[in-house]
Amino acid sequence: MDLRIDKDSEQPIYEQIRRQIVQLVRDGLLPPGSKIPSVRQLALKLGVGKNTVSQAYDELSAESIIETRHGSGTYITDSPGIAIEHNLRTTKENGNGGDSRKMRWDPYNFRSEFFGLPRSRRDEELVDFTRASPDPELFPFERIKQVSANMLWYPKEFFFDVGHPQGYQPLVEHLEKQMALSGVAMAEGENDIIVTAGFRRALDLILGFILQPGQKVAVEVPSYSGLLNVLIAKRVGIEPVPMDSEGMDTAYLEGLVRRGEISAVITIPTYHNPTGITMSQARREHLLDIAARFNLPIIEDDWGRELRYEGVAPPPLKAMDTGGHVIHIGTYSKVFLPGMRIGWMTIPSEIAVPQVRAKLGLDSGDSFFLQSLLHEFIIKGHFAKHVRKTLKEYKKRRNVMVDALNKHLPAGCSFVEPKGGFSIWLNLPEGMLSVPLLGLARKADVDFTPANMMMPERNDTNGLRLCFSRVRPEDIEEGIKALCSVIGDCIDNPALLQGGAQDFEDLYQ
Repeated sequence: MDLRIDKDSEQPIYEQIRRQIVQLVRDGLLPPGSKIPSVRQLALKLGVGKNTVSQAYDELSAESIIETRHGSGTYITDSPGIAIEHNLRTTKENGNGGDSRKMRWDPYNFRSEFFGLPRSRRDEELVDFTRASPDPELFPFERIKQVSANMLWYPKEFFFDVGHPQGYQPLVEHLEKQMALSGVAMAEGENDIIVTAGFRRALDLILGFILQPGQKVAVEVPSYSGLLNVLIAKRVGIEPVPMDSEGMDTAYLEGLVRRGEISAVITIPTYHNPTGITMSQARREHLLDIAARFNLPIIEDDWGRELRYEGVAPPPLKAMDTGGHVIHIGTYSKVFLPGMRIGWMTIPSEIAVPQVRAKLGLDSGDSFFLQSLLHEFIIKGHFAKHVRKTLKEYKKRRNVMVDALNKHLPAGCSFVEPKGGFSIWLNLPEGMLSVPLLGLARKADVDFTPANMMMPERNDTNGLRLCFSRVRPEDIEEGIKALCSVIGDCIDNPALLQGGAQDFEDLYQ
């Protein structure tokens, strides 16, 4: 594939690459199914940046001209769709040219570019430490096939009908028992379970129930990006609360409450994402005391208490709640199948019926087939076996990452070994920001989640998240070594970070 690049042209280089490949396909010189160079190969050949080639390939992929086949390479599609250069329906023809009455959508937009890290076609070449979720290679496919086949051999009407919005009753009853075993008061009139389509849907539902327009919530910073995304999408005001080694700074929180600045608190007290910190007993007691004195609702994100690698996981914050201030949210997405989208809320009984009715009004209900499949998987013992098996593997991967960091991490950096969860929070030297570092790390074939993805105001800091759950041990060792080398180079030569910042910004273009 012979391409010519004019670096003095006003036309962007990625567009020059895109147009020439389109023309080669049109001329039949790149027939359907033919293989083209990888991002790295073409960048080296043309003497341009890999991000530039990635952008061109992203455009071509969006036009259905090229495709990446996992483990094989990049190819012209079997039926390439060559985009027409000009839209035939011009503004003159459709009568909208210069019409001041055209709808203006700008006021409705919000900053969503940080809802996920930008992806490029070369991401499969990176050691990817960005994803805090179960590894698909560990999914129990054979057991799932067996259970679902047995269910579908004699299908029930309720599998595919609209079910009760509270959830599949046998699963609800199982969750009631599990919450009772964890110390939560589940006697009649105390607390109730509502099954939801994952954590975010539960959070969306409960925020809509407890908040009035203009009210704010307090959130630990840094925090889980998915949680922040829900708040931003719902236009809920956020008051950040700092953390230390004991978790949320509840003294700081009390100051916010006294000034009337917040109407609810959202916390991740156990195996906090992204820091891995577990809130101390003293802080938990203080938090509940604040809630009791100021009549303040607390939303507990209990995402990963089962992802425990040693010791005993503390009971949910909800188990200490004698006044009915805590709304507990759990999920199966992190310990089982992320795409199944099944979570649950444990809420005070006095608001359970109104919340179920609100859920009915918003979404009618969730898939009873998936809920019954999960319940069958649980009662047959497959779920417990799967959790035990995967915990061994995730603990192994955590240990490999901890050992690699202890071995290669330069002076001035630090981290806390998490007792559970999927990630490690790495503290960089004072003054070294994570976003410029990411641009350099990606050049070294390593990807991580920068701090600004987990900050309400998207401000950058000297911290980053490293996830180990979806990375094989040998790749963890290699990736950490490469990342630590980049960090060491930046400590020795801080000027390197200036170019890294631009590399990161280029990903969003």
